[in-house]
Amino acid sequence: MRNAEKEGAGARESSIASGWKIEEEPNLPAAEDPVGGPGSEEQETQDGAETSVGLSNGALVLFGVFGGLYLLYTWGWFVVAQAYSGMNAAAAAGSGSVGGVLQQILFWAAPLAAPLWFLVSLAAARGGRTKRLALMLCIGAVVLLPLPMLIAKGG
Repeated sequence: MRNAEKEGAGARESSIASGWKIEEEPNLPAAEDPVGGPGSEEQETQDGAETSVGLSNGALVLFGVFGGLYLLYTWGWFVVAQAYSGMNAAAAAGSGSVGGVLQQILFWAAPLAAPLWFLVSLAAARGGRTKRLALMLCIGAVVLLPLPMLIAKGG
């Protein structure tokens, strides 16, 4: 019987509380492209203000993995610099005072190469150039590999 009552009751009128009003959505054009086209980092909202569209989750994870890898490279180069500091000091002693200072600066600056590469890659790929960023990070992962840490002396 309840079903019969519901069917017979018809459409119920609804009203809103006094002081409230219903605003209607403005008519929007059908499926316009974003301002910058596909892959753009910025889109225009209804009122004309630009909002930033973030990277995809996969890209953020990939950049985080590369950031961690470059952090490990920095640590690896610091370990290499500490292990070879005695040999480097002996080699720098024979190259004069200016040559010794320059050699020590370059030797201890090697650990800074990995974070600098990562930051320069991020700066160079600004504006939605994620393919360029991925390529630069892959090249850096190969070039900056701390080989002296991976090669062990035999014997």
